[in-house]
Amino acid sequence: MNLKRITGFVLAVLLFTTTACTGLSSSDSLTATPDVAAIQKPTEPTFPATAPTLLPTSAQPTQAPTAAKGTYLINQRATSTRSAFERVNLALYRATLTDDRLILRVGFHNVSDQSFYIAGGPGARDLRLIDASGNQYEPVEFSDNLKRLDPPGNFLPGQANVGDVAFPAPAGPAPYELHFPTYAAIKFELNQPAPSAAQPVPEGTYPLAIELYSARSALVPIRLRLDSITITQHEVVVQIAFVNTLRQGYALGRGLKGSDARLLDAEFAAYEPIRVSDNLTETIAPPKGWLPGQAYPGQITFPRPEHMEEVRFIFPEYAAATLRFDTSGLASAAVTSAAGEAPPPTATPTTEEMAQRELESLLERQAQAVRSGDLNAYLATFAEGLHQEQRTIFERSRNLPLSDYQVSMSPAQRVRQSDIDRGFLSDANVFVRYQLRGIPEDNPFQHQVRYTFERRNGGWVISTYELEKPPPFWWIGDVIVQETPHFLIFARPDAGDTLANVAQECEQAYRDLQAAGLEPQERFVAYFTTTQDDFTTQTSLGSRTLGAALSLYELAGEQIQTLGRVFYINGEAFNGQADDGGPFGRLATIRHELVHLALARETRPFTPIWLVEGAAMYYAGQLPPDFRRRLVDDGRLDNLNLERLTGVDSLGAFDFFGQNVGYEYIFSGETVRYLIETYGKDSFREFYRYFSRVPPEKVLDQMPLFSVGFGSQFGKISQEVTPEALSSIYGLTIADLDAAVKQQLQAQKP
Repeated sequence: MNLKRITGFVLAVLLFTTTACTGLSSSDSLTATPDVAAIQKPTEPTFPATAPTLLPTSAQPTQAPTAAKGTYLINQRATSTRSAFERVNLALYRATLTDDRLILRVGFHNVSDQSFYIAGGPGARDLRLIDASGNQYEPVEFSDNLKRLDPPGNFLPGQANVGDVAFPAPAGPAPYELHFPTYAAIKFELNQPAPSAAQPVPEGTYPLAIELYSARSALVPIRLRLDSITITQHEVVVQIAFVNTLRQGYALGRGLKGSDARLLDAEFAAYEPIRVSDNLTETIAPPKGWLPGQAYPGQITFPRPEHMEEVRFIFPEYAAATLRFDTSGLASAAVTSAAGEAPPPTATPTTEEMAQRELESLLERQAQAVRSGDLNAYLATFAEGLHQEQRTIFERSRNLPLSDYQVSMSPAQRVRQSDIDRGFLSDANVFVRYQLRGIPEDNPFQHQVRYTFERRNGGWVISTYELEKPPPFWWIGDVIVQETPHFLIFARPDAGDTLANVAQECEQAYRDLQAAGLEPQERFVAYFTTTQDDFTTQTSLGSRTLGAALSLYELAGEQIQTLGRVFYINGEAFNGQADDGGPFGRLATIRHELVHLALARETRPFTPIWLVEGAAMYYAGQLPPDFRRRLVDDGRLDNLNLERLTGVDSLGAFDFFGQNVGYEYIFSGETVRYLIETYGKDSFREFYRYFSRVPPEKVLDQMPLFSVGFGSQFGKISQEVTPEALSSIYGLTIADLDAAVKQQLQAQKP
């Protein structure tokens, strides 16, 4: 047979790298100028030097094929000799033989972790099939997307442009060869029948808990967390969250969005989302940016791929997740590159990040020294001038029932290049956080200290410090500990016999609350001060205050938690207070503060203050009849209004005999009394709990941008939620409740 040369084909290739992430609010925005990776001069395609004859499709076979009709597994691939195509493999997945055709399932597979597109170049029309007799065949039909090597748009990392190419049934026998310009030939036989049906992957939801990271500096703080994957008959739903790993707020401009995600199947064909959560349609960031530690969740739904044995979730600029399934469900899940190889490297830390890590390492060494009782390691974190006083503080800590101790930088504290250059970071916000043995784990304690760090002898040390209020109790004086069945009481050594009396009164108050129907936590923490100065240092309250319950609200991810639940007893004022069983006696004061602590888990910064203090007044037994009479006789009802009290932060100091605040406390208590006596204690507890069940997103929407504290901004939330709670539990408005309470007070006047 005469050899023929194939002519008329021009190979012109222009290969571009691309990026899919633009518009990030960062110093290194992810805009990109396409790089021309390779430009090929027009040339003829290259086939083996001994290319066989091209037979017309109507030629008679020289030898009948031996394979039976059916589908056969091939799973071979070839690489190109041209640099322009070095990142694109030609893959031959399987072959289907019919009466008149051999249909090949092929893919042009981007095996790199980069996106690019090819301008011009060959396509499926340039594939050739050669049988063992030397007969050569052109495609008679192929998938439309295979007109070009690259898929519509561009190649994504790890993506294959997959489709079918039909050739005439070979006239000659196997083995066959699949040829493509510049690529090595793929030699194959039809000797491995494919299963009659794909291995079924069971429907269901599979937890993942995979975190994907980015090396792009603007995205380094934001992890992409895959929480679960749900497989249905027709869809694959991936539950994700973009998580701020910083302990401070973080902003990110528009650019990436949920629809940028792709799902690759076992053939590496890419599937676009068919649905994306509304919050991820325009951007991956919360409307006001991320709060410290916040997770921003959403869903991305894909059509279910035909080949589910292996799928890969890819998102621009992030590592990928490769999931393998079998007939039992999810078999494995791993972080990989987009091409399925080893995970990509993490970003190289900046000098500021390295310095931040050094300081945090210093603080961790300090905490570890306290936990292990290593005085020398503890003192090594401080400058020599602080060793004497820190030795005393350390020795006091040895007498505390600590079960855990942590020291860390405040979420908002950052190290800047100027701090590194001068080797000095002043007034850095540092958190001292610890757990006490026997106290519920959801009640850790936290204090803020301002450290000044200096770089000396190649390392950092703490050269000065300043305590914020309230300071750690043992940092400002010696401590003794009194333990009772339900209390851990810290006091000064000069507390004397008074401490034993206070301990007995605390236990009596605990029993009183149980009898009143409350469910106090198993153990409380109390501080008993012996001097007014000590009490004021701890609480910032004056001499007319007998006691105070304090707690700290912390935003952990998207949840508000109440920690540091403790009450302080003003020993100096207590000693002069006769306990006559009255509404302001010592026992009633302890009961009042214990009510706050008993309800603290369900209290939120936006729980209306009249409800918080009113509950304490009612359960502490501080509403005698003569208080109701004074409200009416003194003409104070007209000056009291629940709607106005709903928006305020505080009813004032613990001063029942002031010009107005005392009446506010009484009116608040009478409001709670009305609700309980009219509707019952169970309904009241549901009403109180309502505020702790407010959806987190409603709270976060009202938060000021990147705030890590709580304050008057929650008055607005209280004004919105309180009417909802009253309507939901009682079917009342605030005006209805206000009028009903006042009417009852006037009717009950002695």
